[in-house]
Amino acid sequence: MAPPAVHVIDDDEAVRDSLAIMLETRGFDVTTYATAQAFLSQAERGVGGCVITDIQMPEMNGLQLLRAFNARNMHIPVLVVTARASRTLAQEALAQGARAVIEKPFAPEILVEAVQAALDAAA
Repeated sequence: MAPPAVHVIDDDEAVRDSLAIMLETRGFDVTTYATAQAFLSQAERGVGGCVITDIQMPEMNGLQLLRAFNARNMHIPVLVVTARASRTLAQEALAQGARAVIEKPFAPEILVEAVQAALDAAA
């Protein structure tokens, strides 16, 4: 059985790499993307698993990515991580279909549990 797929989208290379290492050591198959557009071009060929995206990114932010998923009728669970959480931002992300909004910094277990819950719900 293949390990569950997790797609990490963040413009900060250090964040992408640290999330990938953390998730890979827990048995997930992780692919990283520097931009939302890079993920979307890959997703057009079909992807499974779940997405972890930052809110604050240049060109296309996490909320715009959620809107793009909705416009394309893509049903993949999305976890939003942000260092600048606000009630309004969280409500908007959840209204656009995010499964959870996780504020940085977070304990690794919080993210792993959220990823597993998103994958379980999608199965």
